[in-house]
Amino acid sequence: MGSQYDLKVGDEYFYIDLLFYHVKLRCYVVIDLKMKEFKPEFSGKMSFYVSAVLSTLR
Repeated sequence: MGSQYDLKVGDEYFYIDLLFYHVKLRCYVVIDLKMKEFKPEFSGKMSFYVSAVLSTLR
């Protein structure tokens, strides 16, 4: 992991910028990089990524 990770949800692919696994905490760390001012839809997208990783990779 540690680089762009493609995640299949249903029939679509979504791309997470960085996906790490924290060995001591035994959990995934999802990072979505943005180069612009924060918008509320970014948090919704991150929530979707987190729930998709939990359901797919666990």
